[in-house]
Parts: sequence; structure tokens; C-alpha cells
Amino acid sequence: MNEFVLVEFVTAYGEEAEELRHRLLALGDDFQLLKDDYEYDTDDEYNTVNSWIRVSGRINAMRASMVKLQDSFLAERMRISYISDDLKDRYRK
Repeated sequence: MNEFVLVEFVTAYGEEAEELRHRLLALGDDFQLLKDDYEYDTDDEYNTVNSWIRVSGRINAMRASMVKLQDSFLAERMRISYISDDLKDRYRK
């Protein structure tokens, strides 16, 4: 199966972000980076700033399943944002 799904990985900025990037690089050709963004939100009432990174890409559907089962760090931070109808139909049978 060479189907790809679109995914996002979101994690706190800092050490977790570096760990995320390291683990995504280890996926090799099964993960194709599309976008790597630094994002933040401010709360003026409490004078706080929350920051995180969002890494978007395409991942091999079979590899995404393996990540969900075997890598809790990536699984907790992974959101699948698009699955093709053909791929959905294949799993429904």
C-alpha cells in the first residue's frame, strides 16, 4: 500500500519539539515534510504566552498505523487531517 494521508504533529516548543523533529526524521521516506511552523498565543489578562510547533506532512498510511501502535510519543502528538475516500473504502471492506 503506497497511500499517503495528511497529518499534523503538534507539541510544546523546546525539548519536545527537538525530539519530535528527530523522530520524524527517523521515519525516512515514509514521512514527507510539508510545513514546520512555530505558533504562539498570548493571554493579556494573565500576561502569559503559550508556544508550540506544528509540523504538517504526508505519511504512508501503513506507517501511520504502525506509529499509532508502536510510538506513543508520536501517537500522542499526531492528528490525521485527511484520508482519501479510496483508502477509507479499503478499510471498510
